[in-house]
Amino acid sequence: MDQVKYARSLPAWQLCAMGNAFSPTIATGGAMANAKKTQLFLVAVGFACFLAMNSFSLWGFAFLPQFAFGENVQSGWSAPVSLGNIAAFFAFAVGSARLPKLFDRAPFFEAVLLVAAGTIFLLGFFVTSQTVLLTVSAMLVGVGTTCCFICWETALSLSEPQETRKQIVWGSTLSLAPFGLFFVFGQTGLLLAESVLALCNLVLLHFALRFPRARAVGPRKAADAARETLPTVCRRFWKPLLCIVMVGVISPVIGQTTFSGNLAFAENCAVVLSANLLSAAILAVAWLALGKDASISKTYVVLFPVFITAFLAFPFIEEHYRIVVSLVGSFGFTLFSIVMMVSCIDIAYERGSSLVFTYALFAGITYSSRLIGQEVAAMIVRNSPSQEMQIVMSAFVLLYGCSLAMFALVRKGTTDPSNDVPGGIDVLRQACEQLSRERGLSARQAEVLDLLVHGYDVPSIAEKLFISENTVRTHTKKVYALLDVHSKREIVDLVNARSATSGKAGDAP
Repeated sequence: MDQVKYARSLPAWQLCAMGNAFSPTIATGGAMANAKKTQLFLVAVGFACFLAMNSFSLWGFAFLPQFAFGENVQSGWSAPVSLGNIAAFFAFAVGSARLPKLFDRAPFFEAVLLVAAGTIFLLGFFVTSQTVLLTVSAMLVGVGTTCCFICWETALSLSEPQETRKQIVWGSTLSLAPFGLFFVFGQTGLLLAESVLALCNLVLLHFALRFPRARAVGPRKAADAARETLPTVCRRFWKPLLCIVMVGVISPVIGQTTFSGNLAFAENCAVVLSANLLSAAILAVAWLALGKDASISKTYVVLFPVFITAFLAFPFIEEHYRIVVSLVGSFGFTLFSIVMMVSCIDIAYERGSSLVFTYALFAGITYSSRLIGQEVAAMIVRNSPSQEMQIVMSAFVLLYGCSLAMFALVRKGTTDPSNDVPGGIDVLRQACEQLSRERGLSARQAEVLDLLVHGYDVPSIAEKLFISENTVRTHTKKVYALLDVHSKREIVDLVNARSATSGKAGDAP
């Protein structure tokens, strides 16, 4: 009884964090509901601070060096912070594959040390005006930002899928509040606003990582960990990775070649904030209202006509309003970054693989692609005698690159079941059809069975059948029950045995 009174006296977030230490009767439904709301609030606010902090010091916006350090030292900050961020992502991917005991965790302690060290070197730059101190600070902040990315990805993965999506949507929406700091402090106080956001980000991240895990994590086998290498993952997920590369390259080309003027501080803020809010609104409709799973490939298919339309409409837009085209590029990258975070969590849970490895690899490819896109845009601007020529060159890059990626997405894959069978006769498919008729599987369950036997995983089945991954899992459970099996291996063995029997019967005179 005393334990019950003690538990009821705890704040909601602490009760949730300590829920495993008490019996289920103590953690009442009301208390757990309040704890879930508290977790949603803390994670959303912390993620909002993180988004606002990054928007002004990373991702190519370069507001921090431009308005706080002076344009003469901008290169001493922008390039090192981006390169440090990207290199750290790939370092975590390699480390997670080779040394999982060391790297498969949330690097919160490293994030605090790196951000603090970066701030100290930054103060040294302001005192001594030595550019080398600014460069060192930028590299430390870039690596520290990567650690924060991985920590937030870990924090978001602790919740159930629908709660994770709510946290991201609310975090993107609440980023409006941290952006207000930049307007309150003005350009002269930009560095102070960045420091406040960095502190809030770390404090809230500390609490976000203390919540218990709500998802069931599949065991990570040593053999699977050994196969987690860049070539194998790229072969397995080459389509979504191709989409990531194309969006990363094309979005800065759209933004930098279609708008030649220099944006004011308030206009810069408006572009970034609008991209966050527009992404949050679209994902809120897709995830929360319609219950759809916005995969990377599906998001690209939706963004493809948006990119093309915005770029082709550019010549007909008055110069004053061409900032809208730049907003489209920023919005596309922001939306893709958010979808990529959720997709990495789903992939890691589906495959029982390392979340750190999956996210670090995908994020490293995402941000390195954006860096390449910035260089492509700069090259187009340098080599074009007029803005009309910029449009022609950019249109070639945009249309050609996007079309290649779209072709790869919609073409009939070479691994289609009927391609490997002489004469187009697929004995496995015939066996699946027989089993489906005998065991009373529905038409959709029969389709899921056929794809499972032919080696498709849950995300691939969802993409091929244009249904959500949760729906695929529901159908898979029903297939297991109707066939009286307990694993995919048993399904394959059952179908193989049936196909062998059918083959012998068909060969008999």
